Amino acid sequence: MHYPTRVIAIQSEDGHTFAAHITLPRETTNPVPCVIVIQEIFGVNDDIREKCAWLASQGFIAIAPDLFWRTEHHIQLSDQVPEELERAFKLFNEFNVELGVQDLKSTLNVINKEMKTVGKVGCLGYCLGGKLAYLLGCQSNIDASVSYYGVGIENMLSDANKLKNNMMIHIAKKDGFVPPEAQEKIDASLSKNNKVKLHFYDDVDHAFTRTGGDNYSPEAAKIADDRTIEFLKDNLIISAEEGA
Repeated sequence: MHYPTRVIAIQSEDGHTFAAHITLPRETTNPVPCVIVIQEIFGVNDDIREKCAWLASQGFIAIAPDLFWRTEHHIQLSDQVPEELERAFKLFNEFNVELGVQDLKSTLNVINKEMKTVGKVGCLGYCLGGKLAYLLGCQSNIDASVSYYGVGIENMLSDANKLKNNMMIHIAKKDGFVPPEAQEKIDASLSKNNKVKLHFYDDVDHAFTRTGGDNYSPEAAKIADDRTIEFLKDNLIISAEEGA
């Protein structure tokens, strides 16, 4: 099913502009919550746009900012093309995480000021985006954050001490980019934080929810995605009692 889409321009803190892809629910009584969808190392590609459509099907506004714009605008790569996969890893290694979080905060500011939401905004991200979702959750007032197989979280666990709202983290137990020792550090630290819900998935590797990817696991993806939707609805949708 197709959902209404558009592209908006967001102003960065240093005065430049970058694009963000927006997908709207087909039928909804506005205002509705918004979810920032944070890209993998492949840019805002077909897979990320499909994630936006999936969120729209669940009644959310989805917005995916182009975080590679400082290198080149509108980068779209595939993990199935060797040259593009090589370029994606190069972009990952060159990516400035601090500036990426800054751009996500600029996106959050636009949503809060200009879009018709209920004032509740969440985020979810994959791989590089999973790390950024974790950091945005720790460094902003975003109402809920979801990290799928975020890379490098074990090196920034103290950031969770600043977490203001709830977070969900999905970890693949066979993730080659998040090895067992990293998973153990994450579990030992974040399982003690009552704002964090950890989910570990046996027998799946990194990017197990990337449709068409080499590690795609439809069974594990459905479990993770169902948990994500329930979590987002619990944390972002204002009840009649809250709105009164």
